Amino acid sequence: MPERHPGWVTGINDFEARLATGALVTAHHLTDQLDPLRVRSGLRHSPSTPGRLILGTNRVTVLPFQAVIQDPARPALGAYVVTLDAPKELPLTASDPSLNRTDLVIAEIVTSDPGFVVRVVEGERTSNTTPQPPAVTNPLYLRLGEIFVPSGGTAPTHTDTRQFTAALGGILPVRGPADLPPAAGGQTSQFIFRLDTRELQVCTGTAWVTYRPPRGSVDTWHGLSASGWANYGSPHAPGAYTITEDGWVRLRGLVKTTPARASGAAIYTLPSPYVPRHQHVFTAMSSNGPIRLDVNTAGQVVLGAALQENDWLSLVGIAYPALATYTT
Repeated sequence: MPERHPGWVTGINDFEARLATGALVTAHHLTDQLDPLRVRSGLRHSPSTPGRLILGTNRVTVLPFQAVIQDPARPALGAYVVTLDAPKELPLTASDPSLNRTDLVIAEIVTSDPGFVVRVVEGERTSNTTPQPPAVTNPLYLRLGEIFVPSGGTAPTHTDTRQFTAALGGILPVRGPADLPPAAGGQTSQFIFRLDTRELQVCTGTAWVTYRPPRGSVDTWHGLSASGWANYGSPHAPGAYTITEDGWVRLRGLVKTTPARASGAAIYTLPSPYVPRHQHVFTAMSSNGPIRLDVNTAGQVVLGAALQENDWLSLVGIAYPALATYTT
């Protein structure tokens, strides 16, 4: 019958135990009747670079990790949770005098005790300058890396092929485009974090796109208030500032002088984090036509020309990247 025993009850078999564990892991993103049973195989991500390969002389070391491995073709058998609890050093065959090869380092479910092994699968020697990695017939494995061993004793190099997984509903780290889950028919609730571009992306059901929070979800408009200035009044917007989702500070509103203000006078001083890293110069509309308006690194909005009492000044169009937006 299609009903399976509940997880973690007395007397369940290994299949039920693995299925129950898999319920806590993000989906594999396929679209058929058994898709709800499939989980995404991969390593559990952490700051200590789990499963990373370190090349040495005729050897490779695999750093500790925990991972989930499932046969996508047989999801009803459940997913395996595996652990490498210490660095493991694996021998590499010395290079051939005239032929190249690409070895594969894998984490694999096996029938012998303890049921899990991390090993090197040696590639075929060839004169090809870009040899392909060897095929693995056992579907219950994870690729940790490819090692290119050039001919003539030249030092080998490796390509990171680790795939990561995440808890159900978590944000999935992916190394790049080749590591993206299928988007067609994918979960529209799934988020990924691109390790190559540092972008947060969401699945639309047909593609992975950069996530943009709803407008206004980061900040609201804050009223501007300073001695010597007042809002012009209805029907114009009051003076205010905000920061947008992409880290830009924006000003709005129509204000007036009370009393006259000299050139160089500070209209407002914006608080952190609304200050810029560099001083910006703008052209603003006023009762006297276009005038200069600066925003300096202290957050001061500085008048570039004198205004008489009750003259108006528009803050519309004043926008600049906030200090925190800069990465260098």
